Amino acid sequence: MRVCILSIGNELLKGKTVNTNAAYLAKRLTELGHEVKKIVTLPDDIMDISTEIKKTKDNYDLILITGGLGPTPDDVTVEGVAKGLNKKLVFNQKAFELVKEWTQRDNVIKKLCTLPEGCSIIENEAGVAPGFFIENILVMPGVPKEMESVFERFIKNFKKEDYFERKIVIKGKEEEILEILAKITKKYVAVEVGSYPKEGFVEILISGKLKNEVEKAFKEMRELLKK
Repeated sequence: MRVCILSIGNELLKGKTVNTNAAYLAKRLTELGHEVKKIVTLPDDIMDISTEIKKTKDNYDLILITGGLGPTPDDVTVEGVAKGLNKKLVFNQKAFELVKEWTQRDNVIKKLCTLPEGCSIIENEAGVAPGFFIENILVMPGVPKEMESVFERFIKNFKKEDYFERKIVIKGKEEEILEILAKITKKYVAVEVGSYPKEGFVEILISGKLKNEVEKAFKEMRELLKK
């Protein structure tokens, strides 16, 4: 699948919170053989969220949204999603059955259970706000443990796709191996070659959906580097 991740939260844009959710989702999706093609961070703003959804929803197989599902006034992700999809907001009975196990506060229940019409509820075993799925969009809480709970429950519905990777770590600088990287990249078009310079060494990641091509590229890369 081609996937887009939308991270919602003013705290992300202000640098007060590190976006570990996007990193977690990207890593898990890659492991499962899916491609994350874009990650966008948006403020807690209904218009910004709805505009991004309108622009994005037809270009990806799946859109993952994290953040802004709580009971406070700045939690406006639900309204943004509904506006972006031109859906009505209605009281969701399935969400109510889950939320009432966590709280009896009427204002919290009303906020968390008023969701886009026609959405499917995804249980959140780690917190009060359930996730929901509508069209090709999965909306999850921003608290990492809660996001993971909803995502892992949801992703079981999708078949794992082929994905293979090999890693090489060498001492030195990236500039010393540019010709080798270019040669392997050009020769093995079905393989992705990533080079990541660190302090005193370079990490090379060779990955793709075809195991045989990944292995061939890995072996040739290793031999060229030995020379």
